[in-house]
Amino acid sequence: MAVEITGPANWRGPEMEKSTEWIHRFSDTELAEIDSAMRSAKAAGRTMDTLTKESFSLPTLAPLIGRACNYLEDGAGLFLFRGIPVQRYSKDELRFLFWGLGKHMGTAVPQSNVGDVLGDVRNIDQHLRIYTSNTDGAFHGDACDMVGLFVIQTAKSGGLSKIVSVVAVRNEIARRRPDLLRVLYEPFHWSWTRMEPPGFPRPYFLQPVFSEHEGKFSSMFIRALIERGQGLPDVPDFTPIQIEALDMVDSVAADPALHFSMMFEPGDIQFLNNHLCIHARSAFEDYPELERRRHLLRLWLSPPNNRALNPIKGEFWRTEAGTVRGGFAHDRKPIYQTIPDTQA
Repeated sequence: MAVEITGPANWRGPEMEKSTEWIHRFSDTELAEIDSAMRSAKAAGRTMDTLTKESFSLPTLAPLIGRACNYLEDGAGLFLFRGIPVQRYSKDELRFLFWGLGKHMGTAVPQSNVGDVLGDVRNIDQHLRIYTSNTDGAFHGDACDMVGLFVIQTAKSGGLSKIVSVVAVRNEIARRRPDLLRVLYEPFHWSWTRMEPPGFPRPYFLQPVFSEHEGKFSSMFIRALIERGQGLPDVPDFTPIQIEALDMVDSVAADPALHFSMMFEPGDIQFLNNHLCIHARSAFEDYPELERRRHLLRLWLSPPNNRALNPIKGEFWRTEAGTVRGGFAHDRKPIYQTIPDTQA
């Protein structure tokens, strides 16, 4: 267990920050193809509900998207498309465009039990989830194989995207504190936060932070959900070593020697493999005018080339490779906008 995990997903922030192999800036020809795909699909009467990968046709870009998916799964676990001219489009067109590109990356899964499959990340309320505020956020993953963020507008200042390889975090913990590493491979009690699947017998599920299966590593680290498990029926109190282990993940991820920060540009689309990367965001100052505030669109995706997972993760995940999984169970109509553009 304490042996170092090697491979392209074991990277350090300063080296990744200098690399461009995970970044692709769309050419004018590629942008024209995306524009044509969107307008053709709309002209054919397609809606968000009826749009398919085939009806959002990208014959030239499809091989590039395939390489990006492979790099996300078998490479470093992150990829950035850059250069969508957001100023040319309405908000509705940008939603449709991102949804169409997402169809080529995987299957969207709901981000909560209300059915939101395309979410808004906007500064509207300090007391809701972190993505509705402008405060600093801790390193975490999302409850899905892959998260995609499409940058519509940036903040007045701040709002850096921070990314770290969880493989590198795991290896550093193995080097410093192998006793804590063992704890992170053992199940914690995670709160469903009232989003458990129908018929699930309890308000928590069991899940380790780190696991391995069939030669591949996987992480799930959302400390808030682990901490919310405390106090639920039949959930034991944290042991001191469990707290120390979780603190170690936070501390190592925040080390500038491991993570890097990047400033988003309008038109960026960032994808992260949550099994291999965790992310955070710095605090930011926003504009007072609603129409100028920081605004990102978010997809939680299950790609067709996702990895097999250790059966120990089976209370939350479908563990077979290539299955649609992640997100939260729901029986609601899909929601494609979670914060109205008129909401202050």
